[in-house]
Amino acid sequence: MARVKSVEELKARMGAAVDHAADQLSEEFGGFDIQLAPIKWWRENWPDKKVQKLFIENFIRIRSKHNDNEIVPFKFNDVQSDYHFRRTRRNVVLKARQFGFSTYELALKFCKAILFSGRNIREVPHDPDAEEEFWSRLNVMYDHLPSRFRPATKYRSKEKFEFHDLAKGVSNSVITSLNPRPGLEGKLRSQTITDAHLTEIPFWAGDQESFFTALMAAAEKGDITLESTAGGKEKFHLYYEQGKRGKGGWTSFFYEWWWLRENRIKGFRFANFEDKWLLLSDEESILDFTDGETEDERIANRHRIDDAKVTTDEIEICEKILSHLKSLKYVDRDATWHCFEVAEYLAWRRLKIEELGGLDKKRGLKLFRVEHPENDIDCFDSSVRNVISPLYLKVTCEPQEPIPGREYLIGADTSLGTDDGDSSAIEVIDLQTGRQCHSEELKISPDLLAYRLQELSDDYNGAVVCVERNNTGIATIKKLLELVEPERVYKELTAALRRDVEDGKLSYDEAMEKVEFGVVTSTANKSLYAVFLEQAIRTGEIGLSNQEWCDQAQNVIWLNAQKTQWGAMSGFHDDRVLAMAIVNYVRMTGYGEFRGFVGVMPEGAPMR
Repeated sequence: MARVKSVEELKARMGAAVDHAADQLSEEFGGFDIQLAPIKWWRENWPDKKVQKLFIENFIRIRSKHNDNEIVPFKFNDVQSDYHFRRTRRNVVLKARQFGFSTYELALKFCKAILFSGRNIREVPHDPDAEEEFWSRLNVMYDHLPSRFRPATKYRSKEKFEFHDLAKGVSNSVITSLNPRPGLEGKLRSQTITDAHLTEIPFWAGDQESFFTALMAAAEKGDITLESTAGGKEKFHLYYEQGKRGKGGWTSFFYEWWWLRENRIKGFRFANFEDKWLLLSDEESILDFTDGETEDERIANRHRIDDAKVTTDEIEICEKILSHLKSLKYVDRDATWHCFEVAEYLAWRRLKIEELGGLDKKRGLKLFRVEHPENDIDCFDSSVRNVISPLYLKVTCEPQEPIPGREYLIGADTSLGTDDGDSSAIEVIDLQTGRQCHSEELKISPDLLAYRLQELSDDYNGAVVCVERNNTGIATIKKLLELVEPERVYKELTAALRRDVEDGKLSYDEAMEKVEFGVVTSTANKSLYAVFLEQAIRTGEIGLSNQEWCDQAQNVIWLNAQKTQWGAMSGFHDDRVLAMAIVNYVRMTGYGEFRGFVGVMPEGAPMR
């Protein structure tokens, strides 16, 4: 049987571990009392991570997690301890809620600032509230530091500590914070940051890319930690994946929610009933499920059994929890997944899923996997607001050469064609089958793009070309009209002109003569581009043949909760997706009209 350890036992265990570490270090370093070790000794031995941990746990104070009025020593939990001894100079931490990574990083960097001169430490919390909380913690650490370690401050405010105390051997050591608001990138120029701590990067406001790039440049040779919960497949995800593959000098860390011992509900246990495992509270008994004199009572009991039953997926989670507990010696080696200790974790999991989703268990589970991840894949997938669900982003057909007699449509997303900018993209679809016949991306100036569009239009039976009428698109359209007949360049009626045709004020041809070439994009219809594209791919109206298109679409998301803006996540591109969105929008809304039909044609109105 697994032995359940009380909070008091765990505190005693942690205290004993600290004392044991102190005794070990005392023996290693000459037998003197660690509590009386001078600053010089700590500086000289700081590279030893055991020394760092000992200093933090003995001299750094924080507010109690359970009582704001209580100041307590900072004792590492399991996650903090494991991370401390494995962290490197460039760290990416994918975390669950309430693990204490921010407190750990603040404490470690604070210790560097008070012990060493010339530190330039930059804290980057994701919003003003988090920034205020960081400074509250730092002030507690400073105010409760033993006087022999506490350097005088040259400057102290709600967003800056500058330590300057020659008597204690510290000068020009600075801790500052900078909330990543738009327009603050300039404050990072010409700076050399020795230590940087960036939190919740997916949730930064404004231009994430430019601020992040400026910060990375300033801290290029420093100690950098990126820590966040999952927030889609954006910049943080990109660096996390690099760290997993050992790229870019990054090391990635991931800890499942069961690393935190607080994520339990005491008193729960497993019980076997009719060859099923049930999760029961300390107030429940198997007899509760067998008592029932009326049919209604028996039906209610069956529902209770279904609710209490441990599912196959839950058993898989329980086995992972058990493996973790065994590795940290919290349960005996012969413990099984249905021991008391594991039951308490599963009870907490069920409660959180219910809190997050209410009656909608699927929604609750999806949100749980983001807030309290169980692996480092589902949490990212569940947090993405994809325009198109990844379930449908797969190749379902082959690309196809032109077939005589078939009608095709070409969509183009234009760009300046510069090496450091976006690419242009071209998509060709078969109007009869919805097949994605051709997809390409190219770096080419807008006028030269027209030649490639002409070539594809010629190949695909004189296909109509749909180009967005924006800055670069106008240049492409102008050149394209020199190369092909006007009938091959798409244009569409405005709502006002369409009404004039319907009312008989203008013929269709007269109305079309007033229209400029190209697809006119507005905030309103661009959101429809995405809605129509998602529908076409989900229902199979459009068949995808290009894996690169599918990969790019994985990173195209709704940029706001109202779903009025969409685009690529920071660090990714959406050129192919936009080209397909344009051509599909024309296919669904305006192509028939362009070929000669306008709403309800007035009697006698000429048709093109």
